[in-house]
Amino acid sequence: MKDSAAKKILHIVEDLKVGGLEKILASIVLSLDQAKYDVQVWCLARGGQVAEELIEQEISVRILGLNGYHNPLRIVALARMMKKEKFHIIHTHGYFAGTFGRLAAILARIPVIIAHVHSTYHDYGKRNLLIERFLSCFTDSIICISQAVERFVTVNEKIRKEKTCLIYNAVTPPDKLLDNHLRKKMRASLGLAAEAIVIAVVASLTANKGHGILLTAFKEIFLSHPSIRLLIVGDGPMREQIETSARQLMIDQAVVFTGLRQDVFSLLQTSDIFVLPSQYREGLGVALIEAMAVSLPVIGTDLGGIPEVIVDGENGFLVSPGSSEQLAEALKKLVNDQVLRTGMGRRGRQLYEEKFMLPRMIRQIETLYDHFLERKVIAVRT
Repeated sequence: MKDSAAKKILHIVEDLKVGGLEKILASIVLSLDQAKYDVQVWCLARGGQVAEELIEQEISVRILGLNGYHNPLRIVALARMMKKEKFHIIHTHGYFAGTFGRLAAILARIPVIIAHVHSTYHDYGKRNLLIERFLSCFTDSIICISQAVERFVTVNEKIRKEKTCLIYNAVTPPDKLLDNHLRKKMRASLGLAAEAIVIAVVASLTANKGHGILLTAFKEIFLSHPSIRLLIVGDGPMREQIETSARQLMIDQAVVFTGLRQDVFSLLQTSDIFVLPSQYREGLGVALIEAMAVSLPVIGTDLGGIPEVIVDGENGFLVSPGSSEQLAEALKKLVNDQVLRTGMGRRGRQLYEEKFMLPRMIRQIETLYDHFLERKVIAVRT
């Protein structure tokens, strides 16, 4: 039950479709101390599956239908809504919400403004960088999900280091692991043989996630190991193109497309190896952390925050972005060596427990909230 003195926190995001950013936001709002914080979520443009899940969990979610921040009247309208609710903290997620939400929060004179940066946006133009630098002057803290993101904010955006705060993404492991019977049953439902070695990727089907590179690497392994299978979990604008590529490479009979799924942990537990072949940017892959939580060996590109999750040669392998040859070589090592897979999976679980468990992330965020609430809200009252 919420205390009458609970501080009002607003999380702002563009939408709440299925993705890493959205999962992290949901984990935060569902895990914050309800006695201390009265939490709402506002989706500026659209809702989505994660929004529906939060509503089912009795989180207050509003869909505003705002699709651009170029109209100043929309920002003013949002500011009025914020002011009416008398929020103590505005916590934004992503670029669109970070821009629109912070401009409105400044106008509404919200006491504490926090921006959560979930990726390294190397396609930012000068205008984007100037906007970020300007907004940082009114932002109390910029949460960076990895050292790579923090470097991007301080080096590329030229924002002072004192403004940033490193808080790694985190996930809660499944309550119950699949036993052999349930694992076989899940595999059968996917058309996967009980004895097959299964390689999994969980990512949106977009160019950045590198599915094309993975298919090329997988074909090389498939030629010598025709019983292996590739599990592609997720959906996106490139699905048809990726399915066509699998047919052209003549490996479509060995590739399973699951589409969007809510039972990601179960799918990961049916797999033997996890891959995230991102090409251009990756703040800190949530799916990588989920794979480590269920003791899978992981392969990822040496890009963004991925090297902060994968210790090359310990819990998996790092490969160069865009190199299907290096990816194929790493896959061969794991496909051919069950002892190596088991050992790397065990080490991955240890690293997960050390750095990426949810209570640690929530504790850090609550500490950040309390620090600025004490400094700014109490100071205003006195």
